[in-house]
Amino acid sequence: MMKKANKDSSKKSLLKWILLGVAIVLLGVGGYFGYKYYQDYQANKVYSVGETVGLSDFKVDITKAEFKPVDLPIDKDTVAKYGELDKHEDCDKQSKENTWWRAWDNDPDAPWTQTGPSDFNICIRRNNSRDIINEYTKANSQLVVDYKITALNNVDTSKLKIELIPDSGRKLGEKVESFNANQFFPNGAQYKAPELASLAPGAMYTSESRYNPYESYKASDLGDDINKGLERTGYIYTDIRNSENSVDVKITYNGETRLVRITR
Repeated sequence: MMKKANKDSSKKSLLKWILLGVAIVLLGVGGYFGYKYYQDYQANKVYSVGETVGLSDFKVDITKAEFKPVDLPIDKDTVAKYGELDKHEDCDKQSKENTWWRAWDNDPDAPWTQTGPSDFNICIRRNNSRDIINEYTKANSQLVVDYKITALNNVDTSKLKIELIPDSGRKLGEKVESFNANQFFPNGAQYKAPELASLAPGAMYTSESRYNPYESYKASDLGDDINKGLERTGYIYTDIRNSENSVDVKITYNGETRLVRITR
């Protein structure tokens, strides 16, 4: 009877160890799949402003997401000289006599001709520039996004990218071609140049500038690597069309991607 009891006890003990081993394996497998599910959930989730975004080596908080009026580089001296942007000049009061011009680049020996723009022409250009500015400011808003990165481990910033993507899918950061030669942008206003008067038979206007200094998309430099435990702040701002109802902050790092959605 004693041998049988010992044998039963051994069997029970062995069964316990087997069950314990199976439980450990199941816990390990469950933990792995649970962690993988959590990682997939984080990757597929669309975050909202105010939620902390977690990645392997750091977390990101959007500290500000604000829509404001666009901030165009309007030349204040030009406005003071020719009037505000919301009111057209009466160009009919301006002279329609052509100024002088010569094709300097094409033919330096070409004669002067009185085919340059008149005061009336330049006035019309200023009014057209006003219209383009007003149309743009009515159709767009500036989105300002501030964020904070908190490093959980050392962060290789060469692998980190933070960008804005509107729901229209259009590429941000491209120059607005309609602002080329805008008379109210810096160095855009054409004027009768006194320094050229001695070269021409009469008054002449400066050339029309095609320079467009306006780029709405600006982002702070992420800088060098972020060491574990440190925080770093940054910003992105750009112009968003009023027809675009949402903008995603896309965060990519070493194969990971997170999206934070900003809605109006």
